[in-house]
Amino acid sequence: MLWLAWKTLLHEKVRLALTILGIVFASVLVLAQVGIYLGMVCNATAVIMNTDADIWATPKNIRNFDFANPIPEERINKVRAIAEVLWVEKIIVTWGFLKVANGGLEQVQIIGFNPDTNVGAPWGMVEGRPSDVKGGRYIIMDTTSEKRVGNLQTGSLWELCGKRFRLVGLSQGIRSFTTAPIIFMAHDQLQHLSNGIVHPGETTYIVAKLRDRNKIGKVAAFLTESMKDSDILTRNGFIYRTVEYWTIETGVGMSFFLTAFLGLMIGGAIVGQTIYANTMQYLKEYGTLKAMGATNADIYKTIFAQAGISAVAGYAAGATLMVAAHGIIEKMGVPLYLSGWLLFSAFIIICLTCISSAVFSVRKIRTLDPAMVFRG
Repeated sequence: MLWLAWKTLLHEKVRLALTILGIVFASVLVLAQVGIYLGMVCNATAVIMNTDADIWATPKNIRNFDFANPIPEERINKVRAIAEVLWVEKIIVTWGFLKVANGGLEQVQIIGFNPDTNVGAPWGMVEGRPSDVKGGRYIIMDTTSEKRVGNLQTGSLWELCGKRFRLVGLSQGIRSFTTAPIIFMAHDQLQHLSNGIVHPGETTYIVAKLRDRNKIGKVAAFLTESMKDSDILTRNGFIYRTVEYWTIETGVGMSFFLTAFLGLMIGGAIVGQTIYANTMQYLKEYGTLKAMGATNADIYKTIFAQAGISAVAGYAAGATLMVAAHGIIEKMGVPLYLSGWLLFSAFIIICLTCISSAVFSVRKIRTLDPAMVFRG
């Protein structure tokens, strides 16, 4: 019955074009909304995911990675004393203001790490090395910050929180959820910044790598009991808490998914209306087929095939458009995550939505009396 579905759709070319256009719109909206959300979530958890640590000791009741209160760095000794710990380091995350070329101030996120071990250091370096920040007022910035702060050239001087720093390296593709520029520096330099948040002897995170990852639960439970003034989180637990905060507590994620859901409903409604109109237009022909011996299942296949053909054609065009525009969207500063599994998942969802929208037409065929063909 596939040939019949195809001929039925082509018989009304304008109606088919409008249907495919509606599915293209739904596909682009779904991929854009979900892709941007995933891109922002990846940015929010990028430092956690790119830090090779199994355990994170954080301030008590922390909500997400970006906003942390200082804790005494002496707590690192409690973690270091555990036999299962291979190494332990501290990472500082705070905020400050960078003076830009036009004289204005840009709020930036500052990450301090140990340049001797590079735990928490920037990745994807295009110029310089993370260890270059060692021994002085040196910083590393990301090329994605240029739209906000101006041209970035290694060797240039920048004023951060009232002090001058030299740019010694550039990374690529490191952004925060808030899209604020990220600056990396040695943690001892960050402790002496005049931003009044983190002081000497303080940090925001203590991270540890275990000798045996199978003992993560055991070590986390022990630290939770011995460090009641801190939250002890596994790597995946901290990622989940950060994602949960931005998705549910702020409502940002829910707004993206709501828009994507509305796009699906619009696409499904357009397909359902088109197929129902086709069914009503050819109702007598379907009655003739039933009178000639065709079963309801045979006609159902035709109707569902119409929905499937429309879904595949519309999604193929919409997905191609999004993939082609991916680079342009990223250059505009909008994080857009597109992967094979996302494209495949969206395809399945679009197809199921379109096929489900054909149910009303199927119900009409189920009650169709073949005898109507012989009535005047």
